[in-house]
Amino acid sequence: MDENATFGKETVLWEGYAARSQFIWLYLVVAMMMIRVAVLVRSAMSGWGGWLVGAITLLGTAATLRRWGRYVVTSRRVVLRNGWTGHDIQSIDYPEIRKVSVKQGLLDDLMGIGTVVIQSRQDDMVIHFRGVLDAEEVKQRIQAALVRRPA
Repeated sequence: MDENATFGKETVLWEGYAARSQFIWLYLVVAMMMIRVAVLVRSAMSGWGGWLVGAITLLGTAATLRRWGRYVVTSRRVVLRNGWTGHDIQSIDYPEIRKVSVKQGLLDDLMGIGTVVIQSRQDDMVIHFRGVLDAEEVKQRIQAALVRRPA
């Protein structure tokens, strides 16, 4: 992440993806499936191949989901981009931002992740940066950018 990178005519102040720990539940399911594979192989029973394919598929799904949403804070706006195509999914310009907050459940707090919620002045527009490491720091960066934005 280069803090001086440009995003069109905008300077990128922060960018990131969902943390790997956001998908911990998928990794736990994969671990249970791999235990099942090991038990089936060890006992010379059939069916382990299907479980192995399923585990690999879930790992691929976790990797795909993690890179699906790219979170970007620029000098002018907050953007949720598709990490695979590069197209903007949602964006809110700084003058339109009403509130920036962090939501964190108990497990999120234990894993050090959270959801940064950016609400626009229009109540129907909300961007969620889910599974962000150091969500409070990201919130502070957005708030600092709001204060120093050009007139």
